[in-house]
Amino acid sequence: MNVELFVYGTLAPGEPAWPLLAPYAIDTNDAGVPGTLYDTGRGYPAAVFTRDSIDAVRGWRCTLVDPPLAELDEFEGGEYERITVRCTDGTEALAYQWIAPLDGFVAVTDGSWATPR
Repeated sequence: MNVELFVYGTLAPGEPAWPLLAPYAIDTNDAGVPGTLYDTGRGYPAAVFTRDSIDAVRGWRCTLVDPPLAELDEFEGGEYERITVRCTDGTEALAYQWIAPLDGFVAVTDGSWATPR
């Protein structure tokens, strides 16, 4: 079964956790999802997706074959929830949204975690 997954942080191509997805990936495309990206100060970002936002979280829509979603849920932990989002190109994908408090986080103004910090 193919699954579309929007990734924007450590699971993204070239980032430290990409090896968790790479064996399942058959395609990756630049993508965006309306919302706000935050720097948690912990070495990984948080995203809050909002359909009506004029800002976008920038990342990649990855087509995965039979990904281990339960393992990915465990990797993301209790701070994130897997939801369905609509990318700015109109496609739908799963994504991990931050659900814990945002206290002390700083919004990433260009929406991209890949930007050098």
